[in-house]
Amino acid sequence: MGVAIGLVYISRVLIPAGWNPSIFLALGEDSPRQTAYAQSRLGSVVVRDAFGHDGKFFFIQANDPFHLQPDTNAAFLDRPVYRGQRMLYPALAGGFGLFPPGVVVWAMLGVNLAALVAATVVAGKLAIAWGASPWLGLAVPLNLGLLSEIDIGGAGVVAMLLALGGVFALSSPRGTTAAASLLFTFAALSREVTLLFAAGVVAVLFLIKRRIIWQLLVIPVVAVGAWRLYLLARLSDLPSGGADRELGAPLIGIWEAIGYWREDPIDLAIGVVLATVLVAFVLRAVRSRNLLAWAALPTVALALILSVYVWREPYDIARAIAPVLTAYPFLLFLAAPKQASEVSDEHAFG
Repeated sequence: MGVAIGLVYISRVLIPAGWNPSIFLALGEDSPRQTAYAQSRLGSVVVRDAFGHDGKFFFIQANDPFHLQPDTNAAFLDRPVYRGQRMLYPALAGGFGLFPPGVVVWAMLGVNLAALVAATVVAGKLAIAWGASPWLGLAVPLNLGLLSEIDIGGAGVVAMLLALGGVFALSSPRGTTAAASLLFTFAALSREVTLLFAAGVVAVLFLIKRRIIWQLLVIPVVAVGAWRLYLLARLSDLPSGGADRELGAPLIGIWEAIGYWREDPIDLAIGVVLATVLVAFVLRAVRSRNLLAWAALPTVALALILSVYVWREPYDIARAIAPVLTAYPFLLFLAAPKQASEVSDEHAFG
């Protein structure tokens, strides 16, 4: 089912674009530098309205994932260090710098599809480990945020796969803390906000066992910090690209987004549903001791301080709260989420 849903969605995007995979680079009419970069390497490309989205930057990174030629590649990033922080997805799609651009554009799509399918399997196995139906695995491919990540060539699907893998490593008799820590580290190198996912897991395990498993969070933080230092050294000669627009004062982003939603009934409906899901999720998650639910809880706190630039577009806010959209069905359908999530010392602590 994960394969089928992924292929249907991808085909829906590819067919109107004449099967040109550059549609997933999310190049924009108002982003001429990145579009020219892609055209110089791919020839004919499909361009979207406005500024496009993240895929165009990941394509640039995938052509030089270790920033060995920053003047040729990273110079086309709007915020080089910020974009470069999310390194694992473009490194995989670029064959760690070995693939030519014509292969990279297809590999970006292939990596995301493979990650969606693998994450579906992991979520299904997680449900089985907690005594529930494997059909809960469909909380991955039916997640609007993850489908949006595929649509724009983003790194969120790879990050979700690795984050779910970390939770599964803590929930499986054969899993270990070391494996979970490694998976959380790779997840954070895919999308640094996944550090919040690891923080939620550390918090709930403290509530369950009264013990802080520091390595689940500290090792990912150290890895992210080390990679950032590398980026600062490699990209120091490039312009910083300006301030971060994604964060703002608490709740202001939601309030300002309502004005945009009113212009489109569909956007309004989706926005209201997503906001309602956040509230319902919090009310249920805080009463549970479910690893996945608590891993997603910090995402709610993040959502409260996201700016209008994220909240006004339903697909963007869905991407931001994707962990919640996958965790909430588990809370709804697990027969006894509190007991199902309890982890024995034998495999919770390695």
